[in-house]
This record gives sequence, structure tokens and C-alpha cells, in this order.
Amino acid sequence: MKKMKAILSVVMSFVMLLSLLVPAMAVESKKCDCGTAPIVQVRGIGETLYDGEGNEVFSTDNIVNGILPAVPKLAEFLVTMNVDTLVEALDSAVTAIFGPVAYDNNLNRDSVVTVKGYTSDPIETYVDLEDEDVGSEYTLAQAAYRDLGEKHSYLFIYDWTGNPFDIADDLNQFIQEVKVKSGHDKVTICAESMGGCMTNTYLAVYGYEDVQNLVMANSAFNGLEMIGQLFVGNPEIDGEALGGLIAQSIYGNAEYASLIPYIPLFKDLANIANYLFEVAGDRIYKEILIPVFGYLPAFWCFVPEYHFEEAADLMLADAGPELLNFVDTYYEKVASKTTERVQEMVASDDVNYFCVSNYNKFIAPVTKTARWNSDGVIETYNTSGFATVANMGETLGADYVQKVNNGKNMVSPDNVVDVSTAQAPMQTWITKNWGHIAYNHNDGTCDFYMWLLTANEQYTVESNPQYPQFMYYNEEMPMLMPYTCGSGDVTGDGRVTAVDAALILKASAGIYCATEKQLMNGDMNCDNLITASDARIILKKVAEA
Repeated sequence: MKKMKAILSVVMSFVMLLSLLVPAMAVESKKCDCGTAPIVQVRGIGETLYDGEGNEVFSTDNIVNGILPAVPKLAEFLVTMNVDTLVEALDSAVTAIFGPVAYDNNLNRDSVVTVKGYTSDPIETYVDLEDEDVGSEYTLAQAAYRDLGEKHSYLFIYDWTGNPFDIADDLNQFIQEVKVKSGHDKVTICAESMGGCMTNTYLAVYGYEDVQNLVMANSAFNGLEMIGQLFVGNPEIDGEALGGLIAQSIYGNAEYASLIPYIPLFKDLANIANYLFEVAGDRIYKEILIPVFGYLPAFWCFVPEYHFEEAADLMLADAGPELLNFVDTYYEKVASKTTERVQEMVASDDVNYFCVSNYNKFIAPVTKTARWNSDGVIETYNTSGFATVANMGETLGADYVQKVNNGKNMVSPDNVVDVSTAQAPMQTWITKNWGHIAYNHNDGTCDFYMWLLTANEQYTVESNPQYPQFMYYNEEMPMLMPYTCGSGDVTGDGRVTAVDAALILKASAGIYCATEKQLMNGDMNCDNLITASDARIILKKVAEA
């Protein structure tokens, strides 16, 4: 009898435990009927990496400790001009900094590289989203939380030096967990910068059946021309472009304004750097750049499809079979099919696709394509899905005709960008002066992204007058607005009237006229300023009307 009671006690205990678990499981998997999929931000380069002992990789100390020992050797080289000394100095610095994440020539890595601090839990479980100062890292996630509520905002981070196919597997697992925790059948992905490469790889492997909306946000999903040029052996420092990049970086910052007179000196520094490549370039590639960056799998995501064969010839001459197989597979399954994949998504009823691309910023001037227009990090040509884009400081030309005649005007007001050649021209938004992955609650940028991320249909650039194909980011306000340069229709009512003239006159006197969401542009000359000349043009238009 005692034995029977013991058995019954065990059974009852098991039943009670099960009764407690079932409601918990039911809550965890409860369906959400809000109609808006949870948002997963797939982040780019910049998340903190750690080695196997928990030490931060690429920390300030790590970088300084890598560079300082090389300084005497570099000084010695400038005196002796001994190439061995130069290569030894550069090798010691690069190895110290990138050693913890390095692979060998056959896709093996002895060290352990991890990320930590993030899970597939909703972001409100580990970040105080009620805090007004959460930092730019969490701004869009905070907007998603505020607009959509709990269990609707998630961050996916990863070892951005790792294997894209492994990261795609991790992303798929992350998405499956988010679906369960949020109670939704699909997620919305905001693929930022390098996150576009990883999302593109995920789509190539798993498809888009779990994705409701996909926003390529200034994404490297088509690679970076800068990396492509480096991987085909075209390094070159453009001194004038370097000066432009620095001027752009310190614009409006009084603390660094004193540096402006010294910008021309960077041209001389560029000449020195180019000389170093001239005398030691072959060895720098063979002994440093190829072993460190050529064998880093994630960086092959940055090589545009049209550079793959030439890049492989240079960078993989000594690669082992596993690395060669990885690069071939990535090219065949991911990079070469990106345009086809984008166009398939646009035509599909199962997913909504959007592309956001910015321009009018200098990029790091380390190759022969330093003058290509960009958002400051990735070239506009690539982030837009191959729109036709003039170089910095240039236009497409007075006689330029839109390349693809699709019945729409797809040339920017300043005659710099022609979106008609893009992979998805009607789903591609272009903004002038807006930097790379920059969100703010008070300038309209978060509002724009949330409009796309919460879409319930395949929007086009004609879906919302507030967000036309071409927009303008006024850095002084700051404010995101429709780019109406040259139209004269300041109020946006389709007519040029005395009201428009009055607003332009105020603006030319330094008083910017803004509605709740947009600045009344008034930049008739497309020179990024509102001047008396603009006022005269609009007055003439009114008189003619």
C-alpha cells in the first residue's frame, strides 16, 4: 500500500507540474492578432566582439597597443626607405589588431569569437526603452516598441567577421524564436548596412516565407565598390576626396572648425601613402591584406558580383579547398542571384520589399572610385540596387536622358541620381544629405522607417506624398522632407502661388518655414541653401503664373 501511495504521489506531482507548464507554454505561444509583424533589426559592423576569454576585440587599448609598436618602424622606414622595415611595421600592427578574428587560408579559425548582451528576447527585456536617451543604437528599436508595443522589437547581432552561411542559420533560428515569443507567423526585417549581406544570404538559403516586410536600409546587399576595388588590387588615396570627407565629418562642429585650414595638407599625406603602395604594394598585399582580409569570409559579402572573378584570382591564389568552395558557393547562390531575388520579392504577394538609399556624402577615399557618391559608408550605386549616380560634385549632365523610359520621372531634382536603372525602381527611396544608418525620433527619419516597416501592402514611391522617391535631409533643422528643389511649389498644393513666394521670402531672410513633418524647401538653385536668388526665381514664377 505504501508503495502504491508513493507511485500515486509521483504521478500526482508530475500531473501538477504539467498543469503549471501548460498555461506557461500557452502564454508563450499565444497568437497576437494586432496585424503587424514584429520588427527584427539585422545590424551591421560595429557590434562589440569578444575573444574566448571574454576580452573585447577591437577595443581602444587593443588598437593602440597594435599601432604604437609600429610607429618607430615606420619612422625608420621614412629614413632608410627599406621596404622590409615598412612591411614589418604594418604586419605587426594589423596582426595585433585583427589577429583574434583571423582565419587561415582554408576557412579555419583557432580563436573563439563571440557576441554577447543580446538574445532573441524582445528588446524591452534588456534595454530601458522608456529612457529618452537610449543612444542611436536603439533609436529605431525604441520607435518600434513605442508604436507597436511589447514583443514587437528585436535586435539580431552576430560575429560580423564570421561565415555568412553560419550567420544565416543563426538568423533563421532567431526568427523562429521571435515568431513563437511574439505570437506571429511572420517577422519584418530591417537589414542595416552589413546586415543586408547576412539577410541576403538568409533569403538565398531559407527564402522569404517567414518575412512580411523587408527593408534594405543603406544596405551592402550588393557589396561595396570600395572593397571590390581593394580586392582587385586598386588601392589609391585621393587627397582631395580625403579633404572632402574630413570637411564633411566636422561640418557644423565648432570644436573641430580649426582643422579646416589644414585640410589641403591631406593631399600631401595621400601622396606619401600612394608612394608606399607603389614601392611595397605587392608585399603588402601578399603578406598582409590577403592573409588577413582575403581569408575573412564575411568580407567576401562586400565584393560586388561584377568583381568576384578578378578578386578571386588575386586574393585566393593560395587558398585551400574549403575557402575556395565557400567563395564559389556564396557567389553562385547569393551574390549572382541578388537582382533576381529582389525582383521576385517585388512581384510576390507573400512579402513586401523596400530599398532606402542615401547620397551626397564622401566615402573613405582609399581606391580609384573615391569620388563615387555615397551615404558616407557605402556607395549609393550599390545601396540603391544600381541606380545611375553622378560622382560627388558632379551631375549627370545637361543633356542627360533617363536611361529607362518607364513613363515616370526618376531623375533627382539636382540631376545626380537616375533610379530607373535600379533593381526595383518603384520601391527605391533616395535621400540627399542623409548619412549612413542614422535615426532620430524628432526629425522624421524614424517616422519614415516605421511607415515602411509596418506596411500591409507593397508600397511604391507614389504611395505617400510625404515620402516621395526623392527626399532631402536638412542637416540644420534637422528634418527629412520631400525634395522639391526647382519646382517652386513650396506648399505642395500643385500650384506656384503668392503664398509660396511669401514663404520663400521668409526663408531667404533666414526664417525656415516648416509644417509638422516637413520643411518648406525653397532651394530653387539646388545649392543646399535658401537665398535671395531663390526668392527672385519664385517671384518670377508667380509673375509668369
